[in-house]
Amino acid sequence: MTEIHPSAIVHPNAKLGQDCKIGPFCTVGPDVVLGDRVELVSSVVIDGKTTVGDDSIIYPFAVLGVMSQDLKWQDESAMTGVRIGKRCRIREYVTIHSGTPASDGTVIGDDCQIMVNAHVGHDCKIGNNVVMSNLVQVAGHVEIEDNAILSGGVMVLQFSRIGCYAFIAGMTGVTSDILPYAIYEGTPRAVYRTINRVGLMRHGFTNEDMHAIHSVYYAVYRETDGTVAERLARVRKEVKNNKYAMDAIDFIENRSKRGINTSAHAE
Repeated sequence: MTEIHPSAIVHPNAKLGQDCKIGPFCTVGPDVVLGDRVELVSSVVIDGKTTVGDDSIIYPFAVLGVMSQDLKWQDESAMTGVRIGKRCRIREYVTIHSGTPASDGTVIGDDCQIMVNAHVGHDCKIGNNVVMSNLVQVAGHVEIEDNAILSGGVMVLQFSRIGCYAFIAGMTGVTSDILPYAIYEGTPRAVYRTINRVGLMRHGFTNEDMHAIHSVYYAVYRETDGTVAERLARVRKEVKNNKYAMDAIDFIENRSKRGINTSAHAE
């Protein structure tokens, strides 16, 4: 049975799943859809065309689905909304803005943890199992692939792409694309450090997988003979049977939008 605190304001047109909990002083707009067992702890604002998946919990003072800050689009009726997956944890003071007509909406995958004071801008696409620590700021049109971790205070420029299983150290500025399976750090600009060995081991990657990924990034960042494209062509022959290494090459050649920063810390 859904529980709604007497002080909460829930529009009669909002659609609530089974066994939801709407805590004190929450506001839920007319186009909001909450899945089963969603909990709004207290003082949460959800508006716009926002959908929240089953078993997600949203903590006090989070604001989800309001109109974006993109000055090109100021017609609230044209906003394309927010879709949040299942089992997400959205902590205090998080803001997630609606998509604009430039996309089909802002999307957050399943099992994401978005921590205190983080911001996800309009038209972002966030994968599954993504962690954003306190004060992470993600501008509009950013894409973050599955299992990425953004540490506290990371700033991400619009239209950037962050690869799967990437780890970005605290206070890093992301102004170019972040390779999958890698660790980046740097202020004001993110710089490649090495592969994310600890994170990959925790997710069951083998030594052979990590060696193959490392071979790709060694060719990109450490070798100096020929262009990056030529070096990738050579290393592809060595790693062609490893799906993760080939995925890293695909990211560089096909999925990257802003391009990668080809400078790196010494290992």
